[in-house]
Amino acid sequence: MTIRTCLAAAIAASALFSTAAAAQEREPYPVDTVTIIVPYAAGGAGDTVGRIVADELSQRFEANFIVENIGGASGTIGAERAARAPADGSTLLLAGNAIITTAPHLASVGFDPLADLMTIANVSEAPRMLVASKGLPVSNFEEFAAYGRDHPGEMNFGSVGVGSTGHIATVDMLANIGIEANHIPYSGAAEVVQAVLSGDVQFMLDAAAIPQARQDAVTPLAVPGDNRMDDFPEVPTLAEAGYPSIRGTGLQMILAPSGMPEEVVTALERALQDASTSPEFTDILLRAGVTPRYMSGSDLQAALQAEYDNYDQLLSTMGLKQ
Repeated sequence: MTIRTCLAAAIAASALFSTAAAAQEREPYPVDTVTIIVPYAAGGAGDTVGRIVADELSQRFEANFIVENIGGASGTIGAERAARAPADGSTLLLAGNAIITTAPHLASVGFDPLADLMTIANVSEAPRMLVASKGLPVSNFEEFAAYGRDHPGEMNFGSVGVGSTGHIATVDMLANIGIEANHIPYSGAAEVVQAVLSGDVQFMLDAAAIPQARQDAVTPLAVPGDNRMDDFPEVPTLAEAGYPSIRGTGLQMILAPSGMPEEVVTALERALQDASTSPEFTDILLRAGVTPRYMSGSDLQAALQAEYDNYDQLLSTMGLKQ
């Protein structure tokens, strides 16, 4: 199923849920229209989640929440627009964690994501998977780790580019495991997948690998994050394999310009927490191809700070820090 198909299914399910939820009492909100900036092109996972959240919040508050896509510069153009917006509740940001924790280390982004944006709540995460080419003689993560240690510098891995989340997470993983491998950057995830299928590269860590794993075209090895994937119950997490610090998952979180009134922040956080317990809302997210994962604003802030600090050190070691 493509992302576009997932989006259509999720929107259809969201519309049905909206009809049922319309009767609930809506809370007051300080403005009539709220723009949720999604700093990516339409049709991706972030855009899908942004529209689901916009619909949900429109049902809970006396305001119309709409999505505006502002892509470019790995998401930092839209994020800066949100950071510079009035802190009156009229602008929110649906962003991935890389904008906050990785991008500022790689290039000048024109603002301080940790200081100029405040965390409201995390909504979901996009799972990624470590997979190997069928030509690599391994069937699980333990065999992969052993093979890599026994064949230093002989394996290649692909990513969508130097400094991408997949690249950084893979280098972090290899350093923890003690494997030397060669990085081959590509211009897009589809090209990386084809390289794994052809054996030009031996492994990759990316969400784009999951459909190929479902078709048994690649060998699934492990997933970053806290939980195993429901449709791959036999594939362990990297934490279970002994590497809990390697995340590599893409969060989808709601942020706002710093200085937004506390009562507005509290109301939004409470609404998203309540939504996270709703089977209807979580089902819509699952249909969209993401995993529901609620985190409070304070927990999210702490997680982002820790990840920011980790990437500061890691990217310096990799020679990628600006």
